Amino acid sequence: MKVITQDLGYPEGPIAMPDGSVLVLDIYDEALKRVSPSGQVTRIAALPGGPNGAALGPEGAVFVCNNGGTDWIDTGPGTRRTGPQSAGYRGGSIERVDLVTGRVETLYDAFEGVGLRSPNDLVFDGTGGFYFTDFGKRRAHEMDLGAVYWAKADGSEIRLLVSGMISPNGIALSPDGNSLYVAETYTGRIWMWSIEAPGQLRKADWPASYGATLFASPGGIARFDGLAVAASGAVYAAALDMCAVLEFQGPLQAPRLHPLPDLLVTNLCFGGPDMRTCYATLSHDARLVRFRVAEPGLVLHHAG
Repeated sequence: MKVITQDLGYPEGPIAMPDGSVLVLDIYDEALKRVSPSGQVTRIAALPGGPNGAALGPEGAVFVCNNGGTDWIDTGPGTRRTGPQSAGYRGGSIERVDLVTGRVETLYDAFEGVGLRSPNDLVFDGTGGFYFTDFGKRRAHEMDLGAVYWAKADGSEIRLLVSGMISPNGIALSPDGNSLYVAETYTGRIWMWSIEAPGQLRKADWPASYGATLFASPGGIARFDGLAVAASGAVYAAALDMCAVLEFQGPLQAPRLHPLPDLLVTNLCFGGPDMRTCYATLSHDARLVRFRVAEPGLVLHHAG
């Protein structure tokens, strides 16, 4: 493992760029930043609230899940964890950032008049749309349940696909685009749905939770955050409590462990000329790191 930079507040949402740089969200600093291969950090855009997950979309723009704002829990010198809903909570939203100008545009902040609570992560499907999770929002004595949505990149349509989830977080697609994976943080599970058409999931009958198939559940020993998929179809999950990335080669199989020295392994992506470099955000000590993996990552859809 190589540390690229420690000059961040609370990093998430890495995007590996063709020039070798990595775009990363800094939730604590409320900004989208670029990290050069040498570790130099530059700010691209201010994103007030809580920029939480990102993906490269049509026309080279970055689409951002903004959780609206969270309080912070200091856990030691230079370290922190996200806390409950902040006093300055702005409401959740999906935003589009122009990488050239830094202009920020809000695409979605509600569904059928109900505000988004805490959008967390997203993935494009190659048809002009993207799937995203809404984590829900935690307060001192209560919590909003989460959901999965599909929306068009031009801001013209949003659909609710799954509701009532407990902390849906990372989201990813299989290489053939026919399966959707969603990680639940607090339950330590990864769920899978078949995709019938863009923005349309095939739901299993009761008693299947959320109409989904259970893809991974390592016995409650891990809380999952971000997901990424290899070209082979293996699913990689950031495991918060295991100081590791877990690699699942198939449904309900024992994972391969990629240990990382941090208490909050939050997100990951693949990049490099051969797509075998894994970039990971280690948010407890606020680092962006990279390490090599045995197989190439999936080349993601950016436009459709």
